[in-house]
Amino acid sequence: MEIIQGKSFDEERALYGKQHLHLIDCAFTGEADGESAVKECSDVIAENCLCNLRYPFWHVHGLVLTSSPA
Repeated sequence: MEIIQGKSFDEERALYGKQHLHLIDCAFTGEADGESAVKECSDVIAENCLCNLRYPFWHVHGLVLTSSPA
């Protein structure tokens, strides 16, 4: 599983088609204002991620969303 930690994504379809991702403390936000950053992906865990763009997870198979307690 590919681990991506602490990264920010604002471009459209930034992680298009990726498989086996573990996103930790990532942010889907920014000036490019892209949509569907994680599109057509599979086996994705998104842990404590900020989703501030449209449709961050679109057509994703096997998605787990979690957040850390504040």
